[in-house]
Amino acid sequence: MANLKEIRNRITSVKNTRKITSAMSRIAAARLVKAQQAAMGARPYGERLDQVVGSLVASLGSGEGEGDAGEAGAAHPLLLKRSGNGRVVIVHITADRGLAGGFNANLNRAVVGFIRKEREAGNDVVLLTVGKKGRGFFQHSGQKIVRHHDAPTLGDLVVKAKMVAAEIMAMFTGGKEGGDTELPQVDRVYFAYNYFKNVLTQQPKIEVLLPFESREIVNDERVLPVLEPGRDALLGHLLPIAVESRLQQAFFNSIAGEIAARRTAMDSASDNATQLIRELTLFYNRERQAAITKELMEIIGGAEALKG
Repeated sequence: MANLKEIRNRITSVKNTRKITSAMSRIAAARLVKAQQAAMGARPYGERLDQVVGSLVASLGSGEGEGDAGEAGAAHPLLLKRSGNGRVVIVHITADRGLAGGFNANLNRAVVGFIRKEREAGNDVVLLTVGKKGRGFFQHSGQKIVRHHDAPTLGDLVVKAKMVAAEIMAMFTGGKEGGDTELPQVDRVYFAYNYFKNVLTQQPKIEVLLPFESREIVNDERVLPVLEPGRDALLGHLLPIAVESRLQQAFFNSIAGEIAARRTAMDSASDNATQLIRELTLFYNRERQAAITKELMEIIGGAEALKG
């Protein structure tokens, strides 16, 4: 027969855990409104900027081959496509904290598979991590991390996006930002993040960041406008901003996705705790009733023995 005191202690422990998970769920719900509004509000700007820059990039040559790298590469170094094997850097964006279900683990697994494919293709892969969960995972597996930043908050997101964008653009173009000689030169830049689809769904994505490629643009058959200043001057100004914008969008998605995943995970944990408390309470009542019945039987047996 189980010790009744141990069962009571376990019920108390689970109740205390439920208080914590319920509080974390309420906090996440309150934070989610602001994070979701920020992520959704920033998307139209990012999409429109991508459309404008994409139209300018699409008007250039393909950028592939010796002479044709020509137009794209000459227009801006962030458009230069290098052929053959080389070094790839992945900007890996996770959270600083756990207790968010599979939010971090799913993205880590996706990046592991991507790294495997790149190495099979003969490319060297390094990481620039944003978020402690990604850094911890890849440090444990021995992956080379060239730079690390803590996960951004809504308050410092823009500043951190500018910082990371400056580093990866310096790595891609071969420049050393601020005299930083620790950053290696790379041939391609990818960024991996959790896309905030809705409160229940966060989708791991790995997209190319550099060389800058235009995303899908609706072909409306309109004549390209006359640009003042010229196309190259606009690209020189807008391309770095577009790179920063894509990183900002990824950060917004990651923050909102983390909070939503934590809320869902804490709700699930609270529900499981409630179910466990119900089962433990039922088990405790059965054991207590069995103990009382046993004591009564012993009393009755003792009384009968005295009579005899």
